[in-house]
Amino acid sequence: MHYSRSSESSRSRGGHRCDKFPAETLDLSGDVRNDRRVFKDRTQAGAGLAAALPDLRLKSNVMVVGLARGGVAVAAETAHLLQLPLDVLCIRKVSMPGYPELAMGAVAPQGERFTNRRIASLLTTRQIEQAYDSAMAEARAMDERLRGSLPLTLIGQVAVIIDDGAATGASVRAAIAAVRNAGARQMVVALPVLPRPAAERLARECDRLVTLRAPQRFQSVGQFYEDFHPVSEERVRDLLAAAQPAVEQPA
Repeated sequence: MHYSRSSESSRSRGGHRCDKFPAETLDLSGDVRNDRRVFKDRTQAGAGLAAALPDLRLKSNVMVVGLARGGVAVAAETAHLLQLPLDVLCIRKVSMPGYPELAMGAVAPQGERFTNRRIASLLTTRQIEQAYDSAMAEARAMDERLRGSLPLTLIGQVAVIIDDGAATGASVRAAIAAVRNAGARQMVVALPVLPRPAAERLARECDRLVTLRAPQRFQSVGQFYEDFHPVSEERVRDLLAAAQPAVEQPA
């Protein structure tokens, strides 16, 4: 499924019209929309994204940005096949206090954030800020370990933001804000799996959205992988070291 902005307002084949961006178009190919096949692993998912983005291969102004940790395993294969440099962005989910499985939002190392206002409305301002401060400290610590806290620099570039999938899109939305602040002139979001309702919302926040699976019914990202074991920071460092370097890896 491809979502992109074009020069004219249009209606998709599925009859959906996006009025917020008058130039929104939707490609709702039937074999993608309801495809529930699973990926063997993150590497296969990354290869699928590369096949969906052939126009970016060998482009000098394109940077692949994988979200740590699992997203880097997908992004590394995409970057390898498209022969593009790879960088990592350390996004941390912000949990609802007392309910660690319930995400209130997500935050990047430099403080860019996305907040689910419906969930946040149940908390005081102090509770919200404490939760974000804690998550941002974790994001900064991981950024120090993986990138040496070097600034993400994407001035004038096309940034391809990749994760291993998304349920609500909170992490991707925080990443979009971080990439925008890093100077990217265009943002492409590429995800192996994203629920269709979330895809239609996320498409309004980036220049191009590509997803290989966009199910109506969705339980978790992991249900679309045979192998969905956690990715360690050591594995992330190995993948970054083997890729075309965007930044020098910390010793």
